[in-house]
Order: sequence, then structure tokens, then C-alpha cells
Amino acid sequence: LAIGQYMYRCRVRNEAGSVVSNRATVNVYGPPMLINHPIGSDVSMGRSTTLTCRASGLGTLVYSWERRSSGSSWTTVSNDNTTSYTTDTSLAIGQYMYRCRVRNEAGSVVSNSATVNVYGRPSIKTHPMSHLITVGMSVTLNCEGTGGRLI
Repeated sequence: LAIGQYMYRCRVRNEAGSVVSNRATVNVYGPPMLINHPIGSDVSMGRSTTLTCRASGLGTLVYSWERRSSGSSWTTVSNDNTTSYTTDTSLAIGQYMYRCRVRNEAGSVVSNSATVNVYGRPSIKTHPMSHLITVGMSVTLNCEGTGGRLI
């Protein structure tokens, strides 16, 4: 049977008549199908971002969220059974991968991973130097910053 809901009845007949049973329902489940995958983002240290994942399917859909940082394996960070996950504000500077896992009675599916980059506050590495110039001259001032993706 294909995925869906099917209804059946039994009919019994003889010379004296016929009777029909109560209806029986057969639900054929398949694993969930992902509709939306989480999308990564950049955040500054001490801030959070919210990731969203949505799936469809029959039966009870159960959501969990997993995280992996560089060189580590996937670990569950939320079993709250929600379609959204808000990252922890105490994450250190670095790159983190998140994915959601959705399961039902027939199986499970894992979303694409979403990258969350956590950056520190910018700082000045090299300050501009003061110059004394005469009218009509040009000067070049240099400044170098650090701290994530500078704009």
C-alpha cells in the first residue's frame, strides 16, 4: 500500500441475510519529509540566533536538534520537540554546525546542516599614525582591525 489512510469493512452473507462489520482503518506511514531546512547565520559573541526546520508526514512528528563544532561529533542539544532552536548565548568564538532530526513511527530524516559563525567584538590592531603635512600634500592613514568578518 502507498502512504495514506485506508478503510475496510467485512461483509458476511448467507441464505438468511448479510451483515457488515464496523469500519477498520489502516494508516500507512512513511518517514517524515523535510519542507524547510535550517539556515545558518553570523552572530557576535553573547548573542543568539534562531534556526527553524519544518517537516511533514503522518503520525506524530518528533523534532530534536544536534550541534557539531570543529573536530567533534554530532551531539543532541535539544529534545524539546520544537521546529525552532535558539542557540546558546554562551558559545565561544568559532564555527558551529546545527541540524534537526525529525522522526515518526516509520523512520527519521536529518536536515542539511546550517553553519553558525560566532565572532568576537572587533578591536584595533594597528592605530593610524599622526602626520604633519603642508597644504596640497596627501597623506595615507592606515588602520588594521581584528575580530571576525570586518566591514
